[in-house]
Amino acid sequence: MLAALLPAALHAAGEVAAFRDTVIAKFSAEDTQQMFATIDTALKTGEQGVALDWRNDRTGASGTVVPLNRMRWNDLDCRRVKITNRHGSTSGESVYRFCEQPKGTWKLVGPDGAPG
Repeated sequence: MLAALLPAALHAAGEVAAFRDTVIAKFSAEDTQQMFATIDTALKTGEQGVALDWRNDRTGASGTVVPLNRMRWNDLDCRRVKITNRHGSTSGESVYRFCEQPKGTWKLVGPDGAPG
């Protein structure tokens, strides 16, 4: 569900505040769709600590998504995810928190400062 909702909104607005000034600003719509599809898989079925890779051969963009721990936050089931993205010679890595709302639909709630 995340993959279906966020990419269009991301490109319509030009950026999501949490991703401002990151390599994702250089991504095409197709890059963003592949990244969010991988994030969605990591959130729903990814094994903690096991990296999931994506790559768009048409643009050269790529990334790695590592699902981290699950937690309860503000009465929501959440999960931390480490995301590494690359586009050309630019790369970036951050940890983000996503929470389920409603069941099966994940929402980015922002960067997560806890150690990965």
